[in-house]
Amino acid sequence: MSAYRFDPALEAVTAPKERIVWLIFMGIVFFLLYGASNQFAAITAPHISLFMSWERDIPFIESFIVPYMSSDLMFVIAFLLPYTRLEIRILAARVLFIVFFSIIIFALFPLQFGFEKPKVESYNLLFTALQADLPFNQLPSLHISFAIVLYASMKRHLKNSIVRLIALVWFSLIALSTLFVYQHHFIDLPTGAFMGLLALFIIKKDQKSFFVSQFSTPRSLKMGLYFLTAASVFMILSFTVEHGMAILFYLFISLFSVALVYAFGLNNLLAGKDARASLLHWIIFFPYFLGSRLSWMYFKRKIDLMTKVKDNVYLGRLPSAKEYSKIKDNNIAHIINLATEQQWQKPFQEEIRFPYLDQTIQAPHALHQGVLLIEANKENGVYVHCALGLSRSVLLISAWLLYQKYTLAEIDTLMAKLRPAYVRSAYMDLTLKLYMGYLEDEHTQSFNKNT
Repeated sequence: MSAYRFDPALEAVTAPKERIVWLIFMGIVFFLLYGASNQFAAITAPHISLFMSWERDIPFIESFIVPYMSSDLMFVIAFLLPYTRLEIRILAARVLFIVFFSIIIFALFPLQFGFEKPKVESYNLLFTALQADLPFNQLPSLHISFAIVLYASMKRHLKNSIVRLIALVWFSLIALSTLFVYQHHFIDLPTGAFMGLLALFIIKKDQKSFFVSQFSTPRSLKMGLYFLTAASVFMILSFTVEHGMAILFYLFISLFSVALVYAFGLNNLLAGKDARASLLHWIIFFPYFLGSRLSWMYFKRKIDLMTKVKDNVYLGRLPSAKEYSKIKDNNIAHIINLATEQQWQKPFQEEIRFPYLDQTIQAPHALHQGVLLIEANKENGVYVHCALGLSRSVLLISAWLLYQKYTLAEIDTLMAKLRPAYVRSAYMDLTLKLYMGYLEDEHTQSFNKNT
């Protein structure tokens, strides 16, 4: 069993690895969406420019390319500070808010910079790198929005007042650099500031919104990164494949949405509170639901439907329409469906669904809800299943066995016997250890209450 100790609390300080994964995830989100909107503007160019006559007198100052290009470095530093889990999610949510709403504006009201840059005599390397940023995506200025949000997140963790002052001065230089290197017109600055301040106002630390306070772990973020990578491929293909751009872009939107669901632990957004997809869910996640269905159809042939655990409790995989008769033959009155992504097939028997995301660490309280349901109905027959009966159903049954006073070693031995192909991974081990801690806390609270 893994010796790794993990504190999932929102108040817990994040590990460096977790901050790095958040940095990679949000970095991809930014460059993917920003780059796509910039490329779209280039395809539909030319666009109008909005500036005032006095702006022509603004000098072009080559040295300001240094603070301008350092914005990406400050983005990196901001995500690597020792935040609590809530703080880094708030930072990520604010960045996502800014990028998402800004690119909508970029797409609906594309503008381009109206001045021609003079020939540079120094900092050639930095100006050459800047050429990759096309002269679009003007209003609002993301440099300004990011400067506000990044500094707001960083300042509490910059212990030294001098360091905080230096950071504030540097972010101010970044803001000014947008004018002095001829990347933005003046109107882009106040609108960028408004977007940044709006992000601070809407997403606050003292108001734990649904979006940032859900149970989530680095494992969920890692899974989200996989879906984000796949989404990136479809985004790139949508600009490079002549035919089928709309379909490829739709696939990007769907997988990008799945990535956000995983990263922020938004289980209920995948298929609603009762884990059943509405029309809106089908529209957004149809490719994901379809892919999950095809995967199930392929792998189910190699996996037994169900296995009896003890009492009248069974675990297994999602049954096909014909296989529901086997469930009835075993006098099973209650079905617990954990396969949130399997929305294609309608059940042929009444069931209770829990929104467990596949291949992730499950929240202890969510496991306990399922455990109590099994415990209350074990005499009447309970069938717990996920898609293939190798991970989520094993986790819930294992949690129930912990509740029944089995040890982790005994559970491991039993599961190896009942479902030899079940997923043996550190995240499974960690899920059960978190649930053990949850049960200990419940016992302690109950003891203190009774005494």
